Amino acid sequence: MEEPQEDDLLRERAFQRAGGLDLSGFALNVEPEAAHEGGAEESTAEADAAMGDIQSPFGPTSESNEPADDVVTGLAVEGERRLGQGLLVAMVVAYSALAAYVGTALPPSVAAPGLLVLGGAGLWLGERWIPRPSMRLLGVTWVIISMKILYGFALDAHHWGWFDALPDAGLGLGISLLCLVGLNVGLAQRHDDDAIAAQATLILLLVGSAAGGLYGELGVAVMIAIGTLVLHGMALLRGTGNLASLGIASSYLWVGIHALSDDWVVLGLHLVPLEDDLLTFLLMAAITGMNAVMATRFAHHENWFSAGLHAVGVGRPGLWAVSVGLGMAGATLSVAANRADVGYALAQVALLLIAFSGSYLTVRHVPWPSLQLWVLWLPAVFTLAAIPMAALEVDLAGLSVYAVHAGLMVACTSVVVLQHEANVSDHVLWVGSIALVVLLTLLVPAGSGDATQPLLVGGVLTVWAGLAWLALRRDAPSLAGIAVLSPWAWAMLFVGDFDDRLLSSDVVAIELNSPLLASFLAGAMLITYAVNLRLGDTGVNLGRNFTGGTELSARIRDAGSLDLWATGTAMALLTVVVALLGEGLPLDVGLMLLVTPVLAEALVAFFGGRRHHPRRTLTLTGVAALMVTWNLGHASVVSAALLLSVALLIIDGAKRRERVENLDELADMDVDEGGLHALLLGLLMLLALVRWLQPQQGSPEGLGLAMDATLMGVIVAFGLSFFLRREVLSGRLLTNVLCALGLLVAMLLVSLEAELLGLQAALGGMFVATGGWLSVQGEMRSALQTTSRIEERREEQAALEARRSEFAERVGQTDGTAMHRLDQSSEGSSLDVASAADLRRKAERATARRPKVQPTDETLDGIEHRPTVLMAFIGATALSGAVWSWLGGHHALALAGTALLITAFIGLARWSADRLSMPLPQVLGIDAPVALGLAGLVLVEITGRVGGFVVLLSDQLHLLAFVLGSLLVASMHVLGRDQLGLRLPAFADALLWALVAGRVVTLFVGGEVPVPLRVDPFAGEALNWIVPLMVLEAALLGLVALHEWVEGMRRQRGLADQRGAGGRAMTALLVVPLSFGPAGLLALMVGFRRGLAWRQPAVPLFTGVAVPAAWASLVYWLGPTLGIALPGIVPAALLFGAMALVAAAWTVLAEQPLWLAASLQGGHLLLIPAAWSGYGLTGAVVALLLLSGWSWIIGILVLRRSWRVIGLADLLAAWVGFGMAVIAGVPANSVLVMLVITVGLLSAVTWLTQRDADAIAVD
Repeated sequence: MEEPQEDDLLRERAFQRAGGLDLSGFALNVEPEAAHEGGAEESTAEADAAMGDIQSPFGPTSESNEPADDVVTGLAVEGERRLGQGLLVAMVVAYSALAAYVGTALPPSVAAPGLLVLGGAGLWLGERWIPRPSMRLLGVTWVIISMKILYGFALDAHHWGWFDALPDAGLGLGISLLCLVGLNVGLAQRHDDDAIAAQATLILLLVGSAAGGLYGELGVAVMIAIGTLVLHGMALLRGTGNLASLGIASSYLWVGIHALSDDWVVLGLHLVPLEDDLLTFLLMAAITGMNAVMATRFAHHENWFSAGLHAVGVGRPGLWAVSVGLGMAGATLSVAANRADVGYALAQVALLLIAFSGSYLTVRHVPWPSLQLWVLWLPAVFTLAAIPMAALEVDLAGLSVYAVHAGLMVACTSVVVLQHEANVSDHVLWVGSIALVVLLTLLVPAGSGDATQPLLVGGVLTVWAGLAWLALRRDAPSLAGIAVLSPWAWAMLFVGDFDDRLLSSDVVAIELNSPLLASFLAGAMLITYAVNLRLGDTGVNLGRNFTGGTELSARIRDAGSLDLWATGTAMALLTVVVALLGEGLPLDVGLMLLVTPVLAEALVAFFGGRRHHPRRTLTLTGVAALMVTWNLGHASVVSAALLLSVALLIIDGAKRRERVENLDELADMDVDEGGLHALLLGLLMLLALVRWLQPQQGSPEGLGLAMDATLMGVIVAFGLSFFLRREVLSGRLLTNVLCALGLLVAMLLVSLEAELLGLQAALGGMFVATGGWLSVQGEMRSALQTTSRIEERREEQAALEARRSEFAERVGQTDGTAMHRLDQSSEGSSLDVASAADLRRKAERATARRPKVQPTDETLDGIEHRPTVLMAFIGATALSGAVWSWLGGHHALALAGTALLITAFIGLARWSADRLSMPLPQVLGIDAPVALGLAGLVLVEITGRVGGFVVLLSDQLHLLAFVLGSLLVASMHVLGRDQLGLRLPAFADALLWALVAGRVVTLFVGGEVPVPLRVDPFAGEALNWIVPLMVLEAALLGLVALHEWVEGMRRQRGLADQRGAGGRAMTALLVVPLSFGPAGLLALMVGFRRGLAWRQPAVPLFTGVAVPAAWASLVYWLGPTLGIALPGIVPAALLFGAMALVAAAWTVLAEQPLWLAASLQGGHLLLIPAAWSGYGLTGAVVALLLLSGWSWIIGILVLRRSWRVIGLADLLAAWVGFGMAVIAGVPANSVLVMLVITVGLLSAVTWLTQRDADAIAVD
């Protein structure tokens, strides 16, 4: 049968979609290779179903560097769904808080009906919404809320004394809670939802804890066991992994809390401690058996914990891993409670090991018959035999029964794990090793007087050495990473006492003596390099799934910054430094360990191994050496190691360059001799400076300053001798020269401090020799570079001429005269080959929108007349006026004289520029002499008001001189000029900025000027107060009118907007702090109007927000003048904030999204500070809640994620404020109001979110 012909377009699209070149596609009827399927099957078979998909922080460098979704991407894709679930949880918490507050703060006659109505309403909403798929989640949430309210109602009834008529009120409460648990379970079955059932499980365990108050330890143990059975029974009944994992985690957590309890009372609940060892051991055995069976049974089921861990970017662990991990965390509490009895604590650990080892291997499809002898029958026999002996407190060969039992359990575990070692994944091995080290740390005492310190050090080193051996045996990156980094992390956390520094309390008291500490660090160093020599390229992808994006983390990873060699070196150096400086590590051992990484790096490279970015190791070692030298001296030891390492690396680099033809092959190996040598000299210079700054550091048995300096001098001489190699100077001459000079100066300071004349003379000789040699080399290189640039320029000019000739030949104009006409003609077509400099100047002029003086020649475009001398005179004049004002001269006279002289100099500058037909240089659109003159006047104004002589606030005559002088100087930018459409706005803005700077800067530096927004223009004398302020107000009104006139003219002529939203808003805002009311309000109204006309939302936003401030400056003097009380800034801000929210609602109804952001932002900027100022923290919380609801609901209606996020931020801020208000003790009515608003907000938002979930997901 003839195959149908494909369309050409479809074939082209199919080819473009192909992910790569598949040679098999060129042949017909080629079957897929079976190897691919086999590989896939093998990969699937190797997956650890028990551990699940846990992302290891370590991986081979050969793995694909393709970008994967990180946390940011996950939030962008799944953020709305997770946020909706978080809102439901928040609604549960909020309604629970409201119910608790109602039940405790209101009388029973009001609280009881309210709680029952609220609970019944929630159940009704659940019955209505759960059958609808789009509203199911919200309905389930309401059922959970209702049950919480009913549980709380039962507790409130007990608190109100409703059960006092019964023989035992506590028993009545327990029966009521159990009945509600039954109702809860029934609702969970009716609605087929695990979340409803989970609530019943937690309440059941709480009832079990409460039973301890009635029946003691036995009651607690029995109820926890029964509760665990019920939990697992519900999980089996419903066939859900959610309840199974929750039961495993909560049962262990409950036992651990009771074991640690010291008769704690939490929220009125008495937690009876489990002090009977045998009872606790039997309870742990029973719960461990049940939990191991459930973990095996539901290992392949989905659960909430795995989904939650997947959401935060750590993979998707299986139910077995999550359940056992959480259970182990809870069981650790019980182990920690019995730390004093090591045998008993080990027995509990052994129970966990044997039970979950069998469970794990079963999940890994190991046949049960091969396991049951070691994980079931023998442990059961040993446990049953231990019970009577433990009850009789029998000792076996000086060991407790529990210690013997622990040994037997560990033996069984070892046998079964070693038999099936191939079935144990890498994840289990490294997680288990960490858990084992943690338990050893908790159980083995290692205080200052404990004889078990060697046992702890030996045990920990044995664990990490065994893991390192497994890593090398399996070639496993994850095991290698843990084996290398974990010993250093353990030493930093416990030996370095970081737990005390972080938590202000020793978690575990470990104080190793010096020999043991040195032995441990030496062993860790051996483990590090034993693994790194083979697996040092293992990638440590710690940044792969966290905020910042995968591109950055991929760059860091590909650069080798996070490979195992680099991270192991950094951790080793940090730990050694900490141990040297504060933990008693012997100095000689510490220095040897300190230089080991850099020497190992150099030796590995020298003997043909891989160069693992030696410059990074040199830098890390240098930083560590600086810290050690600052505290302990001995700079020469580290300097010698650095010198030897760099020498070996330079020799190795030369050999590698000789062996390769293409130097690009060595790009990642740091073979640049100039860079290595510059780094060496820089580190030596820093070490010498530190030695000079801390000359007394050192030890009596070590090196003193004189010997250290002498050895450093020898090392410096050898380091400078590398300049004889031309390769060192080939690429980084300037860097090496600067570092060499700095090193010689630093060493000279050290020699002066040590009073070594011989060293000083030697350093002088080094300076002369090095300087002469480098000078000759530098001149030679400079000559070569100059020659190269000349040749390059000649080649460019020749190429340009060739292109011009080629073009002329194409158009038939090969004659030179015709070519000249093409270049020079001003009419018709012309050949314009512009240089890069011409294009840059024209682009700069176009961007600046600056006025343009017509030049005599078009080639002069971009050339400016720079009146340097005149500008220097302007600066000197301003400085003279400032000094005169500072020294007590008449301020107004100084301003007037300075303004007149500056104006004269500006006129001269303009005359000289006009004579040459060239423009003056400009600064922000203003001629540079004018800008400098305005800045000089501002300087005179400031110095005159902050000078050391008496300055009266009531004397504002200087303000009149400042305003008129600034107006005179600024007018030189526009008088006699054309292009006023560009110059007038720049003139107005410059004058306004100068006036604002003179007022605001003077105010901030403590000068005597009127405070903005609090100026009464009629509160002083006419000449010294009223006239200056009136002139300033008139000038401001004139500037506002000028801007409005220019805007109107541009609108009439249909010209484009020249100022932009930022300039327009800033002009209006700058008037407000200077004006006492009228000019500020006029500027804001005009700016608001023009912002609407130009459709620029930012302008109405800023001007509207500033209106309350301008109004406050007006009513400050107008109210007292008229004798009436006018509303102040807070009512005005609240009014305008409410208007902004109404405008936001209008934008939604009228479908005008352009103004939505400005309206909501204005509401935020106005309402929050106004509510805080007027009504305190409670008012701010109410305002935040209102804004949160408004923003969130609008974000849902218009499908704008940003406003939903802002609504969430408002809500979180409101909750923080709510907590602060409650702590501060606000009235009960205020708390009730805030709670009611919160639950109303959450109810509305969650309802809309669930209703529009599909549209939101698309958004």
